[in-house]
Amino acid sequence: MRTSPQIRAPHPWFSRWFSGYAAKRLRRHFHRVRLLDGESLSDPKDRPLVIYGNHPSWWDPMAALAIKPIFYPNREAYAPIDAEMLERYGVFKSLGFFGVERDSVRGVAGFLDHAEAILRRPRSMLFLTPQSRFADVRERPVRLQRGIAHLAARVPETVFVPLAMELTYWEESKPELLLSAGTAATHAPGASRGETLARLEQSLEQAMDRLAEASIARRSEAFSDLFIGSAGVGGLYDAWRALKAIARGRKINLHHSER
Repeated sequence: MRTSPQIRAPHPWFSRWFSGYAAKRLRRHFHRVRLLDGESLSDPKDRPLVIYGNHPSWWDPMAALAIKPIFYPNREAYAPIDAEMLERYGVFKSLGFFGVERDSVRGVAGFLDHAEAILRRPRSMLFLTPQSRFADVRERPVRLQRGIAHLAARVPETVFVPLAMELTYWEESKPELLLSAGTAATHAPGASRGETLARLEQSLEQAMDRLAEASIARRSEAFSDLFIGSAGVGGLYDAWRALKAIARGRKINLHHSER
């Protein structure tokens, strides 16, 4: 008989502190963190929740930790991580990360057992990057590991919300971190795991396509700002612009664009 995995809940105080730290890192390294279609990140309240996204960079978990208090302040957040990496950086155990053995049948089974146990806990949620590798945002078609469909079938009441992410440069010296939530999906009654997997892939790909379109067009007005970082190039260039503004009695604005 399979035993239920032991779930280590995130430490409340440390999780709040680390979310603030993650937001500070984002402000330091990005011009802005922007969200397209923010209403799609609404909380389904009494239902299990999975936020799953593409995996363009190692900034993904930082972004997830930073936005969690904004949209899901009353939930406990969990995320899988390579088991060896978790042992190396044990601090993440206090943030809701749990270890998974990669590239093994036992690892997949362990992930599913652990994830299911989490989703059956009240007020819990999962952040997943089911591409399971770094992937370019232009890669098509979007392909996800089959484990996410098995999880959806195990806990069919779970709401799966796709979250597309892209890092790009616009007018400023620092990059923009762009996010877009897509259409939520669930495991439909009678659907096969393959059909559910296809729906989840399609929903994420559509969110990525919408985000790419807005990113290419540089439609800043279509986004809301989650975090605002610094602007300007720095050095003599910005110093000269600041001195000109002071001399003319104007407000110092180091942005190259309105937003």
